[in-house]
Amino acid sequence: ILIDGLDVRTLNRSKMRQMRRKIGMVFQNYNLIEPLTVLENVLHGTLGGKPTLLGILSIYSDREQQEALALIKEMGLEEFAFKQCKDLSGGQKQRVGIARALMQHPQIFLCDEPVASLDPKSATLVMDILRSLAIEKEMTIVVTLHQVELAKEYADHIIGLRAGSVVFDGPSSALDVAAIRTIYD
Repeated sequence: ILIDGLDVRTLNRSKMRQMRRKIGMVFQNYNLIEPLTVLENVLHGTLGGKPTLLGILSIYSDREQQEALALIKEMGLEEFAFKQCKDLSGGQKQRVGIARALMQHPQIFLCDEPVASLDPKSATLVMDILRSLAIEKEMTIVVTLHQVELAKEYADHIIGLRAGSVVFDGPSSALDVAAIRTIYD
């Protein structure tokens, strides 16, 4: 796996930590701390670039707090900023996860099945957000999906894997029935 020309498998611990700061992760299962508020979870996106003691004590600058609140608003969650994440829907939790990842100022977003457990309306909203990030913030976003129609609708480029090998690599417009069979049959 190469990121910025670096093979991540060869990085030492310190270099790997620096690399991880450049990568925003959005998880299928949200990876939120449910008893904490939306704001607190979003602020946790700063922990990778913060001295350990400040992170342990949950000390955030005014700038970090304002940025987190702005991202929460951008995700359409301003009314939930001070509510615990355990009280949110799946789509709302996923948007908190996106806001948390954006707090890192990543160069690339890796999204592991970000809509797998969401209803169709929430899935569309999350995919719309990811697409707008790619376009407006000129971010590279890599999304793993099993929903072929969503992949075709939202992706510029699709890589199909089967048993760990690439069996399709091309523009979404080239993903036809034969290519889909190659991936799934």
